[in-house]
Amino acid sequence: MFIEPMLLQTSDKPFDSDEHYFEMKSNGVRMLLERRDGINRLYTENGTEISDRIPELDNIMLKEDCYLDGVLVCYNDGKEDYEAALARVNSIQESKIIQGSKQFPLTYVVFDILRFQNRSLLKEPLSARKEILSNMLDDQPSIKESIYIETQGKFFFEQIKSLGLEGIVAKSKDSIYIPAHRSLNWLKIINWKYGSYYITGYKKQGMGLIISEYKNNEFVNVGLVEFGMNMGQKKAFFSVTKHIKTGEDKTFIYVEPFIKCKIKSKGQLSTGELISPIFDDFII
Repeated sequence: MFIEPMLLQTSDKPFDSDEHYFEMKSNGVRMLLERRDGINRLYTENGTEISDRIPELDNIMLKEDCYLDGVLVCYNDGKEDYEAALARVNSIQESKIIQGSKQFPLTYVVFDILRFQNRSLLKEPLSARKEILSNMLDDQPSIKESIYIETQGKFFFEQIKSLGLEGIVAKSKDSIYIPAHRSLNWLKIINWKYGSYYITGYKKQGMGLIISEYKNNEFVNVGLVEFGMNMGQKKAFFSVTKHIKTGEDKTFIYVEPFIKCKIKSKGQLSTGELISPIFDDFII
């Protein structure tokens, strides 16, 4: 039976605490793995089973029936390759699945266990769940336990940052697992990447800024930013845009690349698109 994953709140900065585990935030695709009667099944966050897309599941040997929470990660030249992992998960053609499993093999990085044998662990504290997971899981090429430390969250974040990785997650040791719930007991601290971009348009309904970068003598769209701008910034923005409008369609109003801003994101895809972009401030 599918169990919806527990969600993360955001923390602005790392901290130290004896009451938390500090876990590396793997840059991959969140997945739930169920082993029942010796068969492995893999589910996306919304409950879609994709077991037939990931042949590596056949290589995962687990001692007991269980239900695991983790992330599918592709290690490409020793680095986490989010695009490759996402492409693998979305591949549905048999030939591409087989080719992908050879060219971009996936590793399931496990950070929690929700059921062990026939016993639900949802109401057990995380410390107990971590102990059960460590005892039942042996690292293999296609599955391993997530890296975490205790107490020194600030130090751990600096190490992760120096390696250019996505960030860390701080989890309360006594936290229970609440499906589909966003809890302050689980906090993500992101190693944001900052860049300067031009605003070249905005949505007619709701908030959404078209962000572009000037590259090879032209402005190239790198994403839509829907979060981060406060009311004062919105007011200032719209007081200017009525003077620099260049056109519109059903969804967007387009403006001259006059306003420049700072955007934070988790990085940039090979297509140029920013990952999870958030408005930070105007550049004057």
